Amino acid sequence: MQISVQSAKQNLGIEPAPHVHCTMSTRKIMVLVLLSLVPALAVFTYFFGAGTLIQFALAAVTAVICQLLAAFLRGRSLKRALQDPSGLVTALLLALTLPPLMPWYFTVIGTVFAMIIVRECFGGLGMNLFNPAMSGFIFLVISVPGVFYNTWITPTPNAISIAHPTRVYEVIFTGASPDDLISELKVLNREQEEAYFVAKAEAAQLAAQQAAEQSAQQAAPQSEAATPTNTLQFEGHAAVDVLTGATFLESIKTARKAGNVDEQLKLDFMNPSFNAYVWLAGAYALGGIFLIATHVIRFQVPLSFLVGVIALGALWHYLDPTMSISALEHVLMGGTMLGAFYIVTDPVTTCGTFKGRILLSFLIGLLVIVIRVHGSYSDSVAFAVMLGNCMAPLMDVMTKRRPFGVGYRKGGLN
Repeated sequence: MQISVQSAKQNLGIEPAPHVHCTMSTRKIMVLVLLSLVPALAVFTYFFGAGTLIQFALAAVTAVICQLLAAFLRGRSLKRALQDPSGLVTALLLALTLPPLMPWYFTVIGTVFAMIIVRECFGGLGMNLFNPAMSGFIFLVISVPGVFYNTWITPTPNAISIAHPTRVYEVIFTGASPDDLISELKVLNREQEEAYFVAKAEAAQLAAQQAAEQSAQQAAPQSEAATPTNTLQFEGHAAVDVLTGATFLESIKTARKAGNVDEQLKLDFMNPSFNAYVWLAGAYALGGIFLIATHVIRFQVPLSFLVGVIALGALWHYLDPTMSISALEHVLMGGTMLGAFYIVTDPVTTCGTFKGRILLSFLIGLLVIVIRVHGSYSDSVAFAVMLGNCMAPLMDVMTKRRPFGVGYRKGGLN
Protein backbone atom coordinates (compact mmCIF):
# COMPACT_ATOMS: atom_id res chain seq x y z
CA MET A 1 0.00 0.00 0.00
CA GLN A 2 1.43 3.39 -1.06
CA ILE A 3 1.94 6.06 1.59
CA SER A 4 2.33 9.66 0.39
CA VAL A 5 5.30 11.76 1.40
CA GLN A 6 3.00 14.24 3.13
CA SER A 7 1.31 11.45 5.14
CA ALA A 8 4.67 10.05 6.14
CA LYS A 9 5.80 13.49 7.34
CA GLN A 10 2.62 13.84 9.40
CA ASN A 11 3.03 10.29 10.78
CA LEU A 12 -0.23 9.23 9.13
CA GLY A 13 0.95 5.88 7.79
CA ILE A 14 -1.78 3.37 7.05
CA GLU A 15 -1.56 0.10 9.02
CA PRO A 16 -3.91 -2.85 9.38
CA ALA A 17 -5.94 -3.41 12.53
CA PRO A 18 -5.64 -3.65 15.48
CA HIS A 19 -4.62 -0.04 15.93
CA VAL A 20 -4.62 -0.26 19.73
CA HIS A 21 -1.88 -2.52 21.05
CA CYS A 22 -1.80 -4.16 24.46
CA THR A 23 1.30 -4.92 26.48
CA MET A 24 -0.27 -8.22 27.63
CA SER A 25 0.66 -10.50 24.75
CA THR A 26 -0.41 -14.12 24.40
CA ARG A 27 3.13 -15.28 25.14
CA LYS A 28 3.27 -13.23 28.33
CA ILE A 29 -0.09 -14.61 29.45
CA MET A 30 1.09 -18.18 28.96
CA VAL A 31 4.30 -17.53 30.89
CA LEU A 32 2.33 -16.05 33.78
CA VAL A 33 0.03 -19.08 33.83
CA LEU A 34 3.03 -21.39 33.97
CA LEU A 35 4.52 -19.41 36.86
CA SER A 36 1.22 -19.47 38.75
CA LEU A 37 1.14 -23.28 38.57
CA VAL A 38 4.56 -23.73 40.20
CA PRO A 39 3.09 -23.91 43.77
CA ALA A 40 0.62 -26.60 42.70
CA LEU A 41 3.38 -28.58 41.02
CA ALA A 42 5.49 -28.34 44.19
CA VAL A 43 2.58 -29.57 46.35
CA PHE A 44 1.96 -32.46 43.95
CA THR A 45 5.63 -33.44 44.11
CA TYR A 46 5.72 -33.37 47.91
CA PHE A 47 2.52 -35.35 48.46
CA PHE A 48 2.45 -37.59 45.36
CA GLY A 49 6.13 -38.04 44.53
CA ALA A 50 8.17 -37.24 41.45
CA GLY A 51 5.72 -38.86 39.04
CA THR A 52 3.97 -35.59 38.22
CA LEU A 53 7.29 -33.98 37.26
CA ILE A 54 8.04 -36.82 34.85
CA GLN A 55 4.51 -36.70 33.44
CA PHE A 56 4.93 -32.97 32.82
CA ALA A 57 8.29 -33.50 31.11
CA LEU A 58 6.76 -36.16 28.86
CA ALA A 59 3.73 -34.06 28.01
CA ALA A 60 5.84 -30.93 27.44
CA VAL A 61 8.19 -32.61 24.96
CA THR A 62 5.25 -34.17 23.14
CA ALA A 63 3.36 -30.87 23.00
CA VAL A 64 6.35 -28.99 21.55
CA ILE A 65 6.86 -31.69 18.90
CA CYS A 66 3.18 -31.45 17.99
CA GLN A 67 3.48 -27.67 17.62
CA LEU A 68 6.52 -28.02 15.37
CA LEU A 69 4.80 -30.69 13.28
CA ALA A 70 1.68 -28.57 12.83
CA ALA A 71 3.77 -25.52 11.87
CA PHE A 72 5.77 -27.59 9.36
CA LEU A 73 2.65 -29.00 7.71
CA ARG A 74 1.12 -25.52 7.48
CA GLY A 75 4.30 -23.96 6.15
CA ARG A 76 4.65 -21.63 9.10
CA SER A 77 7.70 -20.50 11.04
CA LEU A 78 9.19 -23.29 13.13
CA LYS A 79 11.03 -20.75 15.27
CA ARG A 80 7.77 -19.03 16.17
CA ALA A 81 6.15 -22.37 16.97
CA LEU A 82 9.08 -23.27 19.20
CA GLN A 83 8.73 -19.99 21.09
CA ASP A 84 5.01 -20.51 21.71
CA PRO A 85 4.54 -21.53 25.41
CA SER A 86 0.86 -22.41 25.04
CA GLY A 87 1.73 -26.05 24.48
CA LEU A 88 3.60 -26.11 27.78
CA VAL A 89 0.51 -24.78 29.55
CA THR A 90 -1.61 -27.57 28.07
CA ALA A 91 1.07 -30.11 29.05
CA LEU A 92 1.24 -28.89 32.65
CA LEU A 93 -2.54 -28.80 33.09
CA LEU A 94 -2.78 -32.31 31.69
CA ALA A 95 0.07 -33.57 33.89
CA LEU A 96 -1.65 -32.21 37.01
CA THR A 97 -4.72 -34.31 36.21
CA LEU A 98 -2.97 -37.56 35.27
CA PRO A 99 -1.98 -40.33 37.71
CA PRO A 100 1.69 -39.96 38.72
CA LEU A 101 2.51 -43.55 37.74
CA MET A 102 0.73 -43.72 34.40
CA PRO A 103 2.87 -45.46 31.71
CA TRP A 104 4.67 -43.04 29.43
CA TYR A 105 2.94 -44.06 26.19
CA PHE A 106 -0.51 -43.21 27.57
CA THR A 107 0.71 -39.74 28.53
CA VAL A 108 2.14 -39.25 25.04
CA ILE A 109 -1.06 -40.47 23.38
CA GLY A 110 -3.21 -38.20 25.54
CA THR A 111 -1.03 -35.19 24.78
CA VAL A 112 -1.06 -35.90 21.04
CA PHE A 113 -4.84 -36.15 21.12
CA ALA A 114 -5.10 -32.84 22.99
CA MET A 115 -2.65 -30.97 20.77
CA ILE A 116 -3.31 -32.41 17.30
CA ILE A 117 -6.93 -33.54 17.29
CA VAL A 118 -8.48 -31.01 19.66
CA ARG A 119 -6.33 -27.93 18.95
CA GLU A 120 -4.43 -28.07 15.66
CA CYS A 121 -7.16 -29.74 13.60
CA PHE A 122 -9.46 -26.83 14.44
CA GLY A 123 -6.92 -24.22 13.34
CA GLY A 124 -4.41 -24.01 16.17
CA LEU A 125 -4.16 -21.70 19.13
CA GLY A 126 -7.27 -19.59 19.59
CA MET A 127 -9.43 -21.69 17.25
CA ASN A 128 -10.13 -24.83 19.29
CA LEU A 129 -13.71 -25.47 20.39
CA PHE A 130 -12.86 -27.56 23.45
CA ASN A 131 -10.27 -27.22 26.18
CA PRO A 132 -7.29 -29.34 25.05
CA ALA A 133 -6.11 -30.43 28.51
CA MET A 134 -9.57 -31.55 29.62
CA SER A 135 -10.09 -33.29 26.28
CA GLY A 136 -6.89 -35.30 26.75
CA PHE A 137 -7.93 -36.16 30.30
CA ILE A 138 -11.36 -37.42 29.19
CA PHE A 139 -9.82 -39.35 26.29
CA LEU A 140 -7.62 -41.33 28.70
CA VAL A 141 -10.31 -41.80 31.35
CA ILE A 142 -12.70 -43.30 28.81
CA SER A 143 -10.06 -45.28 26.91
CA VAL A 144 -8.05 -46.87 29.77
CA PRO A 145 -10.03 -46.50 33.02
CA GLY A 146 -8.34 -49.51 34.64
CA VAL A 147 -4.83 -48.17 34.11
CA PHE A 148 -5.95 -44.66 34.97
CA TYR A 149 -7.34 -45.49 38.40
CA ASN A 150 -4.73 -48.10 39.35
CA THR A 151 -1.70 -45.85 38.93
CA TRP A 152 -2.62 -43.20 41.49
CA ILE A 153 -0.63 -42.73 44.68
CA THR A 154 -2.11 -42.26 48.14
CA PRO A 155 -1.37 -38.61 49.05
CA THR A 156 1.27 -38.83 51.76
CA PRO A 157 3.44 -36.08 53.25
CA ASN A 158 7.04 -36.47 52.07
CA ALA A 159 6.01 -39.05 49.47
CA ILE A 160 8.96 -37.84 47.41
CA SER A 161 11.26 -39.72 49.84
CA ILE A 162 9.88 -43.03 48.52
CA ALA A 163 8.49 -42.06 45.11
CA HIS A 164 11.75 -40.41 44.07
CA PRO A 165 12.67 -39.99 40.38
CA THR A 166 14.55 -43.30 40.10
CA ARG A 167 11.70 -45.44 41.47
CA VAL A 168 9.09 -43.57 39.49
CA TYR A 169 11.16 -43.79 36.30
CA GLU A 170 11.22 -47.59 36.58
CA VAL A 171 7.43 -47.75 36.81
CA ILE A 172 6.67 -45.24 34.06
CA PHE A 173 9.27 -46.23 31.48
CA THR A 174 10.37 -49.82 32.12
CA GLY A 175 6.98 -51.32 32.81
CA ALA A 176 7.72 -52.26 36.42
CA SER A 177 4.66 -53.01 38.53
CA PRO A 178 3.51 -50.00 40.58
CA ASP A 179 2.12 -52.22 43.35
CA ASP A 180 5.34 -52.32 45.42
CA LEU A 181 5.78 -48.56 45.31
CA ILE A 182 2.12 -47.98 46.12
CA SER A 183 2.28 -50.42 49.03
CA GLU A 184 5.34 -48.71 50.51
CA LEU A 185 3.62 -45.35 50.33
CA LYS A 186 0.53 -46.80 52.01
CA VAL A 187 2.71 -48.10 54.85
CA LEU A 188 4.28 -44.65 55.25
CA ASN A 189 0.81 -43.10 55.16
CA ARG A 190 -0.45 -45.53 57.81
CA GLU A 191 2.48 -44.73 60.12
CA GLN A 192 1.79 -41.01 59.79
CA GLU A 193 -1.90 -41.55 60.42
CA GLU A 194 -1.22 -43.54 63.58
CA ALA A 195 1.10 -40.85 64.87
CA TYR A 196 -1.54 -38.23 64.08
CA PHE A 197 -4.31 -40.09 65.92
CA VAL A 198 -2.06 -40.77 68.92
CA ALA A 199 -1.25 -37.08 69.19
CA LYS A 200 -4.90 -36.18 68.75
CA ALA A 201 -6.02 -38.66 71.43
CA GLU A 202 -3.36 -37.45 73.85
CA ALA A 203 -4.47 -33.86 73.31
CA ALA A 204 -8.10 -34.84 73.94
CA GLN A 205 -7.06 -36.76 77.07
CA LEU A 206 -5.09 -33.80 78.38
CA ALA A 207 -8.07 -31.51 77.79
CA ALA A 208 -10.33 -33.95 79.66
CA GLN A 209 -7.92 -34.09 82.60
CA GLN A 210 -7.76 -30.32 82.80
CA ALA A 211 -11.55 -30.10 82.70
CA ALA A 212 -11.80 -32.73 85.48
CA GLU A 213 -9.30 -30.85 87.64
CA GLN A 214 -11.25 -27.64 87.25
CA SER A 215 -14.45 -29.45 88.17
CA ALA A 216 -12.78 -30.98 91.21
CA GLN A 217 -11.61 -27.58 92.42
CA GLN A 218 -15.11 -26.17 92.11
CA ALA A 219 -16.75 -29.17 93.82
CA ALA A 220 -17.18 -29.63 97.58
CA PRO A 221 -14.00 -30.65 99.44
CA GLN A 222 -15.54 -33.88 100.76
CA SER A 223 -16.45 -35.13 97.27
CA GLU A 224 -13.65 -36.77 95.41
CA ALA A 225 -13.55 -36.27 91.65
CA ALA A 226 -13.34 -39.30 89.45
CA THR A 227 -10.10 -39.77 87.58
CA PRO A 228 -10.54 -40.00 83.81
CA THR A 229 -9.59 -43.26 82.23
CA ASN A 230 -6.22 -43.15 80.44
CA THR A 231 -7.16 -44.81 77.23
CA LEU A 232 -6.28 -43.84 73.70
CA GLN A 233 -8.95 -44.50 71.11
CA PHE A 234 -8.25 -44.18 67.42
CA GLU A 235 -10.95 -42.53 65.41
CA GLY A 236 -12.20 -44.25 62.36
CA HIS A 237 -11.37 -42.61 59.09
CA ALA A 238 -12.11 -43.02 55.43
CA ALA A 239 -9.01 -44.58 53.95
CA VAL A 240 -8.41 -44.35 50.24
CA ASP A 241 -7.36 -47.64 48.71
CA VAL A 242 -5.21 -46.89 45.70
CA LEU A 243 -5.46 -50.40 44.28
CA THR A 244 -9.26 -50.37 44.14
CA GLY A 245 -10.03 -46.69 43.62
CA ALA A 246 -7.46 -43.98 43.51
CA THR A 247 -9.29 -40.90 44.62
CA PHE A 248 -11.67 -40.00 47.39
CA LEU A 249 -14.40 -39.19 44.88
CA GLU A 250 -13.98 -42.64 43.34
CA SER A 251 -14.57 -44.27 46.72
CA ILE A 252 -17.57 -42.02 47.31
CA LYS A 253 -19.02 -43.20 44.00
CA THR A 254 -19.27 -46.71 45.45
CA ALA A 255 -21.06 -45.37 48.54
CA ARG A 256 -23.34 -43.29 46.34
CA LYS A 257 -24.43 -46.35 44.38
CA ALA A 258 -25.29 -48.03 47.68
CA GLY A 259 -27.11 -44.91 48.89
CA ASN A 260 -25.11 -44.54 52.11
CA VAL A 261 -22.93 -41.48 51.52
CA ASP A 262 -24.16 -40.05 54.82
CA GLU A 263 -22.84 -43.11 56.66
CA GLN A 264 -19.29 -42.44 55.51
CA LEU A 265 -17.04 -40.95 58.18
CA LYS A 266 -16.49 -37.23 57.91
CA LEU A 267 -13.19 -36.14 56.47
CA ASP A 268 -10.53 -34.77 58.77
CA PHE A 269 -8.44 -32.47 56.64
CA MET A 270 -5.70 -32.46 59.26
CA ASN A 271 -5.31 -36.18 58.62
CA PRO A 272 -2.15 -36.87 56.58
CA SER A 273 -4.27 -38.76 54.02
CA PHE A 274 -6.37 -35.69 53.22
CA ASN A 275 -4.14 -32.80 54.22
CA ALA A 276 -2.73 -32.85 50.69
CA TYR A 277 -6.06 -31.72 49.23
CA VAL A 278 -6.14 -28.64 51.43
CA TRP A 279 -2.61 -27.68 50.40
CA LEU A 280 -3.39 -28.37 46.75
CA ALA A 281 -6.56 -26.27 46.84
CA GLY A 282 -4.59 -23.49 48.51
CA ALA A 283 -1.89 -23.71 45.83
CA TYR A 284 -4.47 -23.39 43.05
CA ALA A 285 -6.12 -20.48 44.87
CA LEU A 286 -2.73 -18.78 45.30
CA GLY A 287 -2.02 -19.19 41.60
CA GLY A 288 -5.48 -17.86 40.78
CA ILE A 289 -4.95 -14.79 42.94
CA PHE A 290 -1.66 -14.21 41.11
CA LEU A 291 -3.47 -14.37 37.76
CA ILE A 292 -6.16 -11.99 39.00
CA ALA A 293 -3.53 -9.55 40.31
CA THR A 294 -1.70 -9.60 36.97
CA HIS A 295 -4.99 -9.07 35.08
CA VAL A 296 -4.75 -12.38 33.23
CA ILE A 297 -8.20 -13.44 34.46
CA ARG A 298 -11.12 -11.64 36.09
CA PHE A 299 -12.23 -12.73 39.53
CA GLN A 300 -15.92 -12.85 38.61
CA VAL A 301 -15.49 -15.98 36.46
CA PRO A 302 -13.98 -18.36 39.07
CA LEU A 303 -16.23 -16.83 41.71
CA SER A 304 -19.32 -17.61 39.64
CA PHE A 305 -18.13 -21.18 39.11
CA LEU A 306 -17.47 -21.74 42.82
CA VAL A 307 -20.81 -20.20 43.76
CA GLY A 308 -22.54 -22.71 41.48
CA VAL A 309 -20.61 -25.63 43.01
CA ILE A 310 -21.16 -24.53 46.61
CA ALA A 311 -24.81 -23.57 46.20
CA LEU A 312 -26.00 -26.76 44.52
CA GLY A 313 -23.59 -28.94 46.53
CA ALA A 314 -24.88 -27.59 49.85
CA LEU A 315 -28.52 -27.79 48.75
CA TRP A 316 -28.18 -31.36 47.50
CA HIS A 317 -26.35 -32.45 50.64
CA TYR A 318 -29.09 -30.89 52.76
CA LEU A 319 -31.95 -32.45 50.80
CA ASP A 320 -30.39 -35.87 50.22
CA PRO A 321 -27.23 -36.54 52.26
CA THR A 322 -27.31 -40.19 51.17
CA MET A 323 -26.31 -39.14 47.64
CA SER A 324 -24.13 -36.06 47.98
CA ILE A 325 -21.11 -35.10 50.06
CA SER A 326 -20.86 -31.67 51.68
CA ALA A 327 -20.17 -28.48 49.75
CA LEU A 328 -16.71 -28.15 51.35
CA GLU A 329 -15.77 -31.63 50.17
CA HIS A 330 -17.03 -30.81 46.68
CA VAL A 331 -14.76 -27.75 46.59
CA LEU A 332 -11.59 -29.30 48.03
CA MET A 333 -11.77 -32.72 46.40
CA GLY A 334 -11.15 -33.49 42.76
CA GLY A 335 -10.36 -30.82 40.20
CA THR A 336 -12.74 -28.12 41.40
CA MET A 337 -10.12 -25.51 42.27
CA LEU A 338 -8.08 -26.29 39.17
CA GLY A 339 -11.21 -25.88 37.07
CA ALA A 340 -12.17 -22.63 38.79
CA PHE A 341 -8.95 -20.72 38.11
CA TYR A 342 -7.42 -22.45 35.08
CA ILE A 343 -10.12 -24.18 33.01
CA VAL A 344 -13.34 -22.14 33.02
CA THR A 345 -11.22 -19.00 32.63
CA ASP A 346 -9.83 -20.21 29.29
CA PRO A 347 -10.59 -17.27 26.95
CA VAL A 348 -10.69 -19.46 23.83
CA THR A 349 -13.35 -22.00 24.81
CA THR A 350 -15.63 -19.71 26.82
CA CYS A 351 -18.05 -16.96 25.80
CA GLY A 352 -17.04 -13.76 24.09
CA THR A 353 -19.28 -11.58 26.26
CA PHE A 354 -18.57 -10.90 29.91
CA LYS A 355 -22.13 -11.69 30.99
CA GLY A 356 -21.95 -14.91 29.03
CA ARG A 357 -18.76 -15.95 30.84
CA ILE A 358 -20.39 -15.38 34.23
CA LEU A 359 -23.51 -17.32 33.30
CA LEU A 360 -21.60 -20.14 31.64
CA SER A 361 -19.22 -20.52 34.61
CA PHE A 362 -22.19 -20.76 36.97
CA LEU A 363 -23.85 -23.41 34.79
CA ILE A 364 -20.61 -25.42 34.62
CA GLY A 365 -20.47 -25.34 38.42
CA LEU A 366 -24.01 -26.75 38.56
CA LEU A 367 -23.10 -29.46 36.06
CA VAL A 368 -20.14 -30.51 38.22
CA ILE A 369 -22.51 -31.39 41.07
CA VAL A 370 -25.13 -33.03 38.84
CA ILE A 371 -22.56 -35.32 37.21
CA ARG A 372 -20.88 -36.14 40.52
CA VAL A 373 -24.18 -37.15 42.09
CA HIS A 374 -25.77 -39.00 39.17
CA GLY A 375 -22.93 -39.57 36.70
CA SER A 376 -20.76 -42.62 36.10
CA TYR A 377 -17.45 -40.78 36.57
CA SER A 378 -16.17 -39.70 39.95
CA ASP A 379 -14.59 -36.35 39.11
CA SER A 380 -16.84 -34.45 36.74
CA VAL A 381 -15.05 -31.12 36.20
CA ALA A 382 -13.64 -32.12 32.81
CA PHE A 383 -16.99 -33.42 31.57
CA ALA A 384 -18.83 -30.34 32.84
CA VAL A 385 -16.29 -28.08 31.11
CA MET A 386 -16.71 -29.93 27.81
CA LEU A 387 -20.50 -29.52 27.99
CA GLY A 388 -19.97 -25.86 28.86
CA ASN A 389 -17.74 -25.42 25.80
CA CYS A 390 -20.64 -26.71 23.69
CA MET A 391 -22.97 -24.13 25.25
CA ALA A 392 -20.61 -21.17 24.77
CA PRO A 393 -22.02 -20.11 21.36
CA LEU A 394 -25.56 -20.19 22.76
CA MET A 395 -24.51 -18.08 25.73
CA ASP A 396 -23.00 -15.54 23.31
CA VAL A 397 -26.33 -15.23 21.52
CA MET A 398 -28.28 -14.94 24.77
CA THR A 399 -25.96 -12.26 26.18
CA LYS A 400 -25.09 -10.38 23.01
CA ARG A 401 -24.20 -6.73 23.37
CA ARG A 402 -26.70 -4.05 22.48
CA PRO A 403 -25.78 -2.41 19.15
CA PHE A 404 -24.64 1.17 19.47
CA GLY A 405 -27.55 3.59 19.24
CA VAL A 406 -30.23 0.95 19.70
CA GLY A 407 -32.43 0.93 22.78
CA TYR A 408 -31.99 4.53 23.93
CA ARG A 409 -34.93 6.57 25.12
CA LYS A 410 -36.36 9.19 22.89
CA GLY A 411 -34.92 12.57 23.57
CA GLY A 412 -31.28 11.60 23.49
CA LEU A 413 -29.31 12.45 26.60
CA ASN A 414 -31.92 14.76 28.09
